[in-house]
Amino acid sequence: MASLLTAGLLGLLLVLVLLLLLASRFGRARRPGEPPLDKGFIPWLGHALEFGRDAAKFMTDMRKKHGDIYTVQAAGKFVTVLLDPHSYEAVLWESRSKLDFGQYARILMDRMFEVKLPDYDPNAEKVMMRMTLQNKNLPTLTKAMFFNLRTILLSDPSRASQQWKEEGLFHLSYSTMFRAGFLTLYGNEGKDYEDSRNQAKDLAFSLEIYTEFYKLDRLLMKAARSILSAAEKKEINSIRKHLWKLLSVKRLDCRANRSVWLDSYKQHLMDLGVDENMQTRAMLLQLWSTQSNAGPAVFWLLLFLLKYPSAMAAVQGEMEAIFRSRRQKIGQMHGISQEILDCTPIFDSALNEMLRLTAAPFITREVLQDMCLRLADSREYSLRKGDRLCLFPFISPQMDPEIYEEPEKFRYDRFLNSDGTEKTDFYKGGKSLKYYSMPWGAGINVCIGKFLAVNSIKQCVFLLLSYFDLELKDPNAAIPAFDKERYGFGMLQPEKDVIIRYKLKAQ
Repeated sequence: MASLLTAGLLGLLLVLVLLLLLASRFGRARRPGEPPLDKGFIPWLGHALEFGRDAAKFMTDMRKKHGDIYTVQAAGKFVTVLLDPHSYEAVLWESRSKLDFGQYARILMDRMFEVKLPDYDPNAEKVMMRMTLQNKNLPTLTKAMFFNLRTILLSDPSRASQQWKEEGLFHLSYSTMFRAGFLTLYGNEGKDYEDSRNQAKDLAFSLEIYTEFYKLDRLLMKAARSILSAAEKKEINSIRKHLWKLLSVKRLDCRANRSVWLDSYKQHLMDLGVDENMQTRAMLLQLWSTQSNAGPAVFWLLLFLLKYPSAMAAVQGEMEAIFRSRRQKIGQMHGISQEILDCTPIFDSALNEMLRLTAAPFITREVLQDMCLRLADSREYSLRKGDRLCLFPFISPQMDPEIYEEPEKFRYDRFLNSDGTEKTDFYKGGKSLKYYSMPWGAGINVCIGKFLAVNSIKQCVFLLLSYFDLELKDPNAAIPAFDKERYGFGMLQPEKDVIIRYKLKAQ
């Protein structure tokens, strides 16, 4: 018995020694002028588990403890979190020689999609994408999205029925936006959008892509954090291989109505010297980048409208008035003009309010050299080379009660002035905020596809509200909680779906 106790004590002592060695190897002391440092109790791992479990709660708790700037250790990395929105501009417009987005982007590309691009320059890529997703190309993409949305919503016999049908609202929203968005950017079976044979093939192929992608989407957050189990690694590899076959560049080259974006992106990869196999992998990466947020956005917006009848009435009333004033019916249109899409202040306010409540991206930068960060109130902090800097606008400004009264509540007119114009004056500490909501990011790395995404969301909601009667199966059911592992990666998703009933209106 004594020998067993002795062995146990020796084992415990050995563990303590190892922990001390790890602490000396991976720990570090706070230097004068640096933000408050919180390493956690576990050497090297630090706060990684809490961070991954519920980033919003963890970062809020750390803010209460340390203030609006602090540094935490997570899996060997030191992350400085800044939550003062008045000071965001100092980060967003800092020189790329000091704060860089590309390093972390390369890490995620490899972990999630096994994509490695030589001489990857996210800024050069953004220049290419801005030329193909905005300005003169935007009307063509918007019109293509309109036709593809109509195909997905109205050419599928299982949906286009005047009999009530039950379906999960998240599934309906995500699948509709994803499939139509895929067809818009990656092309159709044939040039004629209204040819019934082409529509049937587009429906089938886009559904196959979506079904496989949705399986992948369930695993991507774990892949990003390198916490996949052995079984999950096997599963994600199998799904990716299937999608690579479906998205091979040879197969995409044969599709009609390919967007300028697709051909330009392929040429961009070829200019980088990327082989055909890696080009295909990059096509899957871009499918996620371009299509993973719009569907969840439509889900949350429709859910809030269905839960708040006054909001639904205001949005529908505005929509009907716009088309009535132009003596147009959406069922007779071959696209919705930019003029109409830009003339929806009530819809825009409801959309902005939904994004405030549900968009939760991290804005991250790698610190490339020791530097000084000067905050808006003149405080100065030293940042170390090799650390990561992180802004989380979901906490501040978007859910800050000093900026938004009852920030957890959906108010469709929160971004409207009394005269019906857009409200842009929000304050913190008595000072006007430049960045009062940041669903699209800001600064150098603002979302390039923002304008196409907004047009697509509007068109999808307009078509759904014009063609279908929609209602919640259980109007009293609570709005579902967020899937917390999605914090940091764009639009949040619900923990569970919400069942709705819908049927085609009599036209």
